[in-house]
Order: sequence, then C-alpha cells, then structure tokens
Amino acid sequence: MPMSCCVPECPKKVYRNENGVKISFFKFPRGNPEKKRWLHAIRREEGRHFRVTEFTKICSRHFRTGDLRKTLGGKCEVKNGVVPSVFPWIRTSPRKRKEPTARNFNALSSGARNLNAPVVSAEEPANELPASVSDVESNSGSTTQDGETQTEFTDHEVYLANIITNNDTKIQEMEQEIKELKRQLQYMQRQNNDLNDRLFTLENLKSEDSSAAFYSGFPNSETFMVVYTYLDPGEKGENISYWLSTNPGVFSDYTEENKADESLTKKGRARSLRPQDEFLMVMCRLRQGFHEDHLAHLFNVSTSTVSRIFITWINFMYFKFGHINIWPSREVDDRTIPEAFKSKYKSTRVIIDCTEVKCQMPSSLQLNGELFSSYKNHTTLKGLVGISPGGAITFISQLYTGSVSDREIVRRSGFLDLPFNDDDSVMADKGFTIQDLLPLGISLNLPPFLGGSSQMPAEDVVKTQEIASLRIHIERAINKIKNFHIWDKVIPLHQIPLANQMWAVCAFCCNAQPNIISA
Repeated sequence: MPMSCCVPECPKKVYRNENGVKISFFKFPRGNPEKKRWLHAIRREEGRHFRVTEFTKICSRHFRTGDLRKTLGGKCEVKNGVVPSVFPWIRTSPRKRKEPTARNFNALSSGARNLNAPVVSAEEPANELPASVSDVESNSGSTTQDGETQTEFTDHEVYLANIITNNDTKIQEMEQEIKELKRQLQYMQRQNNDLNDRLFTLENLKSEDSSAAFYSGFPNSETFMVVYTYLDPGEKGENISYWLSTNPGVFSDYTEENKADESLTKKGRARSLRPQDEFLMVMCRLRQGFHEDHLAHLFNVSTSTVSRIFITWINFMYFKFGHINIWPSREVDDRTIPEAFKSKYKSTRVIIDCTEVKCQMPSSLQLNGELFSSYKNHTTLKGLVGISPGGAITFISQLYTGSVSDREIVRRSGFLDLPFNDDDSVMADKGFTIQDLLPLGISLNLPPFLGGSSQMPAEDVVKTQEIASLRIHIERAINKIKNFHIWDKVIPLHQIPLANQMWAVCAFCCNAQPNIISA
C-alpha cells in the first residue's frame, strides 16, 4: 500500500515520482539523540497531534545521494549518523561549480611543485574528469526543478559497496587472527613466568644425576627422557585421555575475555603443566611418596590438579608398559645367567616370592576378614613377583587380598601359563608347595624341610644355604619395588583401585635401574 512522508509540505504518498524513479521510505532511528536530530531537521515536535511510531517514515527525497547506500541485496538504506537535509524551505545555490582551468605543470620546478594538485596530461582536456568518476556524478542522482534529489544508484556505486563489504570481512578475519596471536603470546608469557616462578622443573634435574635418581627413581635424566619418549604422551598431551575430561588434554588459554569465544572452547581444557613436568610429578609421587599438597606447592598447581594428573598418568603408564614383554626367552637367560647359578642351578628360569603391602582397614567385617594377613597382623594386599637369574623382574602379578595363600596366588595369577621350556626349573621359598601345579617337565627348587628328625642332614644344610644365597636376589628385587616410598604408608581405601597399576608401574621402572646382580 502507498506510504506517506511525515515531512511538512511533502506530497509524496507513492513509491515512484513523476519520472518513474523509485522512492524509498525510512523509519526514524531508535536512539533518542538521533531521533531528536531528525525531528529538529524536519521542524516537527512530538505532541498531541504528532507522535513518532513504527509507521512514521521519511521518504528518500529528503536525503542527499551520498547519504544513502545500497546493500548487497539491493535494498536502499540510510547511512549511520545521517540526518535528512533536503527540504522545500532549503534552497541550493543555482550556480554551478566553476570548472578548474588547465595548469601547465611543466613550467613549475620540481622543488615548487604542489604534490597534492591533480596532474593533467596534455592529451586530456582539463575540464574532463575520468570516465568512472564522471559516470558516478552523472548517474548518482537527478535534481528536479524544486531542488529535490531523486535516489538512484549506479553499478559503479554497487561495485564500490561490494568492495567495502569484502574489505570489512577481511578486516574482521585479521582482527580474529590478531586476537588468536595475542592469546598465544599471553599463554607463552604465562608459561615462561610459571617456569621462572615454579620451584620444581625438569630442567633443574637435568644438571645433576643424583637429583634425577632421588626424585624420579631413574639413574639419570637421560633414562628419564628415554622412558618418557617411549610413553609418547604427545607434544601437548594429546595422546592421553585425562581423568574427568571429555576432551584430550590440549594446551589452550582461557581468559575472561575469550571464555565465550566458541572457537576457543572447542580446543579442550587448558593444561597447567607440560607433559614432561606431569610425568616428573607422577614419578616424585611414586618414588618419594610426596603428599599431593606438597606436589601442588612444588609445581604451582592445585591439589585437585595433582590428583587428576596422577590418576591419568598411572593408568596411561600401566597401559603402555603392559605392551612390553618382560618374560625373556631361554636363550636370553643363558646369556645373562651369573656364575653362581651355572654349577648346580643352571636350569633356573625364574625365582618367585610373594610380598605384602599394608592397606587401610575397611569398615566391612567381611572385607576386613579377606584383607587381614596373619603374617603381617594387618590388612594387606599381596602380590607375586618373579625375577630371572640375571636379576631382571620378569613377572608381576596383580595384588590380591592378604588372606590368600601363596599357592592360590600362583594358581590365579597366570604364572602357570607362561611359556616354559622342558627341563626348566623354578626356585622358590618353602611355602610354595606348587610342584603338582607346575607344567609337566618343570622342576621346583625349594629349601629342604626338616621333616620328623630333630636335626637336618649336612647335605640338606648345604643345599639350604645354596638356595638361600641365590633366593636372596628376589628379596632384593622386591625391596627395589618397595623403595618407591609411596608403599611406606598404609594405602588408603580410595587408592586401592589404583594399587595394581601403581605396583606394576613401580616394578617396570625397577628394570630401568641398575641391575641388582653384578655381571
């Protein structure tokens, strides 16, 4: 339906004028200051007889050509901050601008030449403008006899509008890129500050091998890095599925300004430490038994972060170490067997023994009865460990309740499923009455029993001493595992689900330490 213009003395209530040029109608601005400027320009005030509503509009006849622009969809709109200025009571000067006269720039010296003045060639008349500019002026609009300008945009103006739009898009992309670079710079600066402020870093351990052995359990920093390289957590921890995290650990920075930025929230939760520092933290927890609060202070993180990192890395290390086959072949055992075994016990394939670690007493009477060990007179977890004659740990069972017997652990642990060869032998303590459980052709070397006599024969005494001198190495290997001081304290109930993983990881790390038997 036809619209009307609210400007006084404006008769236009149609979409086109007498010449067929389209007339556009524009609503008043919503902002109160701009609205007042429009009302002042059209010489009207809101009152009883006039009020600005969403249907109150001003036609395009009251705007100059440069005040309007066309969108990419071809819709005409008013530029920001523009006020209508073409009215019947405002008359424009009838005089035309005087055309500039041609100037002879060749006569001017190079030092006195006005660099801001346009250069006109001899072939081109001075009163002619470039084709593109003249086209814009000739087609940008037409002036009626009343001095009113009709709105009409040329193809060149639409082309310029498209260029402006494309430039705006590029500017936005560059601003986003600058924002991303600033975010990365802030993260790197904070990382450097954290390294400077942190009391404990991997770089501090690389200078002294004694520090690396004390805090990590590895003999030197090179061994530490070899194990870390094998684990391969990724440059930014992307190969680890972090505990209580839906996304892999990715280094990204979150600040109050960019928390709402969707492009950043998709990158995952920010990691406070580098993966190598997280690995060092876990080894400090295992080797020295540091409390989580103490580690939080050393690494400048929260206690909850220490707990999450420890749970994550223990499971990750247990999974990675589980791919290593630590059971050697018969040929490897023959090459590494010490001289003490070669005379009488050359067929020894493995030396086994069980050990116990104390755990917290549960409130359940049934569970307490299963965990209670009469040998330790405490609730314990019990595991089977086996070593080769050369001293390497070659078998690690899971931990069982303390009331389970040695024989039952051998049967449950999968030890009997290991690939033994014919004529192999197993060396153990007196409590391992497992000869009937061993595969056919496998012998068992145990210290002799006293039997019914009051005195042991001389040959049995010698055999007992020989086996004891060789069996001592399994005690030394178990002691190496328990030298990870996390086992010094009673295992709390909330850590029992991690006890198997921690026990296996500590045993694997012992194989990276110097051998217990000299070559």
